[in-house]
Amino acid sequence: MNWLHESAGPVAVLDPQTVANTAKLSAAVDMSKFHQVTFVFLLGDMANETIDAGVYESDASGGTYTALSGKQATQLAAGASANDNKQIVITVRSEELSSGKRYLKGRLITGGATGGVACIVAYAQPRFGPATDDKAAGVVQVIV
Repeated sequence: MNWLHESAGPVAVLDPQTVANTAKLSAAVDMSKFHQVTFVFLLGDMANETIDAGVYESDASGGTYTALSGKQATQLAAGASANDNKQIVITVRSEELSSGKRYLKGRLITGGATGGVACIVAYAQPRFGPATDDKAAGVVQVIV
């Protein structure tokens, strides 16, 4: 039996930080290496502002990213505490990318200047080898 961290592992993150009305993006995920990826958007103590989360695609790691069709969460309505400590999960299979696109990023933005603390973690299922071969740079230990 394989360990879970060999079958799927963290490949991209947006470290915890204040997210407001300037879009924050995770690191890029190269989908040529993965069958599928799941982005988990983790919201902390958010301000009374709308929240938008989604997955964006590009043909180059450092290129211009555009919204991936069907992979945008329904906007969370502004609420003083309604969105605190909530999660949004979006999964993308490699065949769902637009023609010529290869890279994905998670994107998070609020409708106001106050925002709140949030982060994004992307877990992916590799095409080859254990998931730890292409883990996110910030992963410093894998303990089994």
